[in-house]
Amino acid sequence: MHLHHHNPGDLQLRLLQCVTARLNRWEHDNLSAPYWRLYLLSGKGAAVRWRGRTTPLDPRHAWLIGPDTDFGATLEKPLTQCYIHFTLTPAFSSGPGVHPVRLTPVMRMLHARAAPGSGVASATAVPPSPEASVIAWNALVLLALDGLPPGTLRERRLDARVLRVLEHIERDIAGPHTLEELAHVAGMHARALIRLFRHETGVTPMASLRARRVALACDLLHHSDRPIDDIAALTGFCDRYHFTKTFRRLREVSPGAFRQLQRQA
Repeated sequence: MHLHHHNPGDLQLRLLQCVTARLNRWEHDNLSAPYWRLYLLSGKGAAVRWRGRTTPLDPRHAWLIGPDTDFGATLEKPLTQCYIHFTLTPAFSSGPGVHPVRLTPVMRMLHARAAPGSGVASATAVPPSPEASVIAWNALVLLALDGLPPGTLRERRLDARVLRVLEHIERDIAGPHTLEELAHVAGMHARALIRLFRHETGVTPMASLRARRVALACDLLHHSDRPIDDIAALTGFCDRYHFTKTFRRLREVSPGAFRQLQRQA
């Protein structure tokens, strides 16, 4: 799929974190998270493991790793790594996977503009300003996505009623949503909404809500220092116990363990 063949407004990109750092150690397993990752590397020596296969990360490519890809990482020698975490609008979907994308001169130029200190040895978190850096990061991600093989990134043609419910949830993920309320938003009976949602997305409306809350929690656990109790409240859970129970069921790890693993990586 080529992004320029679609209305740019259809694809909404949200950057979660853009970091350039000197990498001396990268030995981890089970790095699954509900957001995209884009890696650019200064040299050879890094590799990822996925589905029993080890793939060296060639620095001549940018490397896109899809949401919920349960991969591991290894490093033979130190190098400088740029990584970008981001999400896309629910209208676009992709399964898990590790995807090389040819690193073009334009992409290299955008990286240099976004992170002018990318050659330094110390870690440098890229701030959300100046505006030029943010534009460059966004453009770099969009070009990488545009370089994916056809069919990797799919545009989901969802029923308008399902889209209304998803947009309603996104506007207030932590809100006290009920099935009856979501059915009212869709303009249909609750049972009919469940059938439609399952047909369109594979899950029920309330399961979709829980998944979105946990996805937001993953973002906050990884990219903020907020206490877990605060994250539970911000994502619509009545207390830490129910938050941890739901998080563990969907991610197969506790919130604290998820934060520790992602921070180490």
